[in-house]
Amino acid sequence: MSPSTHQDHFRLVVDAAPTGIVMVDPNGQIVLVNRHLLSLFGYSESDLMGQPVEILLPQRIRATHPGKVRAFFSAPSNRAMGAGRDLYAVRIDGREIPVEIGLTPVDTEGGLHVLATIVDITERKNAEKQRARSRDQFNAVVEAAPAGIVMVDENARITLVNCQIESLFGYSREDLIGQPIEILLPTRMRMAHPEKVRSFFTNPTTRAMGAGRDLYAARFDGTEFPVEIGLSPIDLMDGRQVLATIVDITERKKSELRVLRANEGLEQFVYVASHDLRSPLRGIADLLEWIKEDIESTPNEKALANIARATLRVERLERLIDDLLRYARAGAVDAEIMPINLQTLVTQVLELQPLRAGFEVKLDIAPIIVHAARTPIETVLRNLISNAVKHHDRDEGVITIGVRDKGKYFEFSIGDDGPGIPEHAQTRIFKLFQTATSTDRQSSGVGLAVSKRLVEAHGGWIAVESAAAQRGTTFRFIWPNNQPNKGGGQS
Repeated sequence: MSPSTHQDHFRLVVDAAPTGIVMVDPNGQIVLVNRHLLSLFGYSESDLMGQPVEILLPQRIRATHPGKVRAFFSAPSNRAMGAGRDLYAVRIDGREIPVEIGLTPVDTEGGLHVLATIVDITERKNAEKQRARSRDQFNAVVEAAPAGIVMVDENARITLVNCQIESLFGYSREDLIGQPIEILLPTRMRMAHPEKVRSFFTNPTTRAMGAGRDLYAARFDGTEFPVEIGLSPIDLMDGRQVLATIVDITERKKSELRVLRANEGLEQFVYVASHDLRSPLRGIADLLEWIKEDIESTPNEKALANIARATLRVERLERLIDDLLRYARAGAVDAEIMPINLQTLVTQVLELQPLRAGFEVKLDIAPIIVHAARTPIETVLRNLISNAVKHHDRDEGVITIGVRDKGKYFEFSIGDDGPGIPEHAQTRIFKLFQTATSTDRQSSGVGLAVSKRLVEAHGGWIAVESAAAQRGTTFRFIWPNNQPNKGGGQS
């Protein structure tokens, strides 16, 4: 191969290289560039040939670069340039680009030269910045979270905690990183937990931990506290991990216990009061009947009227005792969950409690089958339909009953075209013994309180809509669509 042919082959190889290539002589002048480098920097070959290599560098580092060139030629070797430092080059338009540079000394007929390969790493740097930004955002979110957050790897070792975990458990971050997650559990639960971790990693899903069970964690000082835990698998570059959110539910548990004790106390009180009041009331009713029979031979209209009033008041007291018992029992949620055809349910409620003459009912009920406790829903419907008719101010009226599917919930609406409820009374009417107006003598003020108690005891809520200066009131109550109990039958 002739020298000229050898040079042609060398040139073809250099131009075909996927990286920028520049060769400089001992004076630091450019003697060769390839096509990729011209494309990378935006120069033509004539722009660069014979120019100092500093033309490719940012202005701020040009003054010191010739000394580095001389140092390289005094001890030439194959190496990466600027190991551990960020290197930058500059294009013809002045825009800087991050680069990686490799240096290779080359013996030529003209003496020792250095061949530099230049790789544009802009995309890699951008990706690194994006990863760093994402990592910073992730860390900021983790630290700002109102719940404790802990992350563990497949060996159940803690790899991350936030400040809430430090506060909840009394450990420092340094105490926890690298430790087995069991350090946060009560001693009695630690032995069985690793198998549960392995099981989770076998079938990782985002879910609540220990559904249906009371979960406890243990602080640094050994004290236990109730918690709620959510689990989420996360795939990271170094493998799958599990992110657990931990919420201290001590106050909620205390509140639930107070409500439970209050309900038990209320129920016991009402049963005792019922027992102690029913018997004397029945005795009074019997006495009134006997007095009425005694004076029938010598009728006294005024006395008979007073006896009738006294009898009516005894009956009202007996109804009040019945209502109080219903209210006390309304907190129980042990009813069987069963599939219910809501169209059938509403129809059966209306059959058992027909509207009085002059009233019309309009139904707007989707053909929905839900899973819920039938008796409490039926009780709430009866109360609201009865109220809509009882408190109507006209002899004729329209009651509208609707049911809508809301996914995990379904919504009942019972509307009327009655006088409406003043805004100031709309909150009060759900309280025990409260009515819409102070002159309302038809109601004991228990029905809506019972309805609210039933709805909330089963995980729903109830609301009233009644606009000022307009006729009509609509009660809406939301009821969860539960999963059926084993053995539940079709209603």
